[in-house]
Amino acid sequence: MPALSVMFKTVSTDCNLDCAYCYSRESLEGTRVRRRLGMGLLERFIPAYMSYVADVKMASMSWQGGEPTLAGLSFFERVVAFQAAYAEPGTLISNALQTNAILLDEAWGKFLRRYNWLVGVSLDGPEEVHNALRTDRGGRGTFASVLRGIEVLRRHGVDFNVLCVLGPHNVWRASELMAFFRRQRITHVQFIPAMNFQAIQPDRPPVFLVTPAQYGAFLVEAFDAWYEAGSPVFSVRIFDNFVQSYLGVPNDMCVHADTCDAGIVVEWDGSAYPCDFYIHPGWKLGNVLDTPLAELASGVVRRAFIGQKVPWPEDCARCEWVRVCKTGCPRNRATVEGVLAPDYFCASYKQFFAHAQARLGELKLTIERKQRYLQVMESGSNRGAMAGRNDPCPCGSGRKHKVCCANPARSRSYLLGALPTP
Repeated sequence: MPALSVMFKTVSTDCNLDCAYCYSRESLEGTRVRRRLGMGLLERFIPAYMSYVADVKMASMSWQGGEPTLAGLSFFERVVAFQAAYAEPGTLISNALQTNAILLDEAWGKFLRRYNWLVGVSLDGPEEVHNALRTDRGGRGTFASVLRGIEVLRRHGVDFNVLCVLGPHNVWRASELMAFFRRQRITHVQFIPAMNFQAIQPDRPPVFLVTPAQYGAFLVEAFDAWYEAGSPVFSVRIFDNFVQSYLGVPNDMCVHADTCDAGIVVEWDGSAYPCDFYIHPGWKLGNVLDTPLAELASGVVRRAFIGQKVPWPEDCARCEWVRVCKTGCPRNRATVEGVLAPDYFCASYKQFFAHAQARLGELKLTIERKQRYLQVMESGSNRGAMAGRNDPCPCGSGRKHKVCCANPARSRSYLLGALPTP
């Protein structure tokens, strides 16, 4: 069987915050109520899942909400016990937690580090920016509580990244956000535009709280701050995705991948869906309690979902950037007067690529040359062993070794070790 990632809606839409832009403010019944993923469900699902991935020996689970930590630490301690009990020997088990970090304490820190969980923390920027829309149920800002949670992760050496939602409160502050995350020593950031529709409304036209022009301007300004003369020092996921596309390697973000294949989403009651933005009866795959996993993963509904980027909108078929944009997200398309329109942010991407294409191409060449350099040096060939500081660099750039791959300043970028060549 092929690898399959699973996202659990651990507590459905239940949350201890009241963020103004949340795309899960309404649950499947139209109101927030208390729901929890039950142990009985996991006792049945995890053995079946581990059997499904036994051939590839890769198990990938992510835990979201609402706010998943509301399930309690003891819930997740039982999760890892089930995983260990039913995984085939040698299986690589990865877990990711998306959280607002409010409830993280020392016990959470120890657990997350012990089991090497990756944590995503929601943080929208400096205090006055973050607190504008990310408030608790009493309307109080949550910035200080989030930073306390981040410090817990740091004290325990837990790998984490930041999810920053772009809305009217921060989309015009790209340089400020980039500087803030640098000051906070954040190494990985993902920016996502705030939606003005719910996850349970896949048929509603795509409307966001930022315009295509605003998002395009944000990407341009953020890229200029990120580029660092060709040696970016912290990861911005969308820029990484575009570099992947330039290199011709598989994109790890479904929005800019060739297909809509991001695993499955399992709700608190076992209902399974192909995407977090398609929690709707029309896209229900079945229920993990009564439908075999192989059938859920390869059934008609999921196959149709995976292939829904085709046919392309006519505008995409004519676009010079489609090879790197990959038509964006089908959820963001609309039909206008009978014609399928491109992604809501199509103009944003065109603005960005027109601005960044030369430097994206340079990054591609830099990464490919670094890969060649490492291959030569590791091969033990005379070309690598005899390369002096003033000799031509073994990567083939034509520059001197000392100012090219032997220059520590040119090797400081995370990109040189993070993105493989074809």
